[in-house]
Amino acid sequence: MPGGWVTVAVRERVEALMVQGLLEAAGLPVRLLGEALGNIYGFNTGPLGMVQVQVPAEVAGQARDLLAAGFQGEVPHDR
Repeated sequence: MPGGWVTVAVRERVEALMVQGLLEAAGLPVRLLGEALGNIYGFNTGPLGMVQVQVPAEVAGQARDLLAAGFQGEVPHDR
């Protein structure tokens, strides 16, 4: 990606997977960083269980808008 990847959320693993699903359902590419540590050592909560949700910089604004709407129960359906 020319602009690199940007972190749009930092959540515990289960929540990060939900955020990933929301963004992917909107057609955005997503990657998770930090989940390997939690999987290897069994940390799912607290600071060591945190996962960064990242998207390409070009779609970061769109991802943040989706997350803001999604966590208020207003997921836009107009792709």
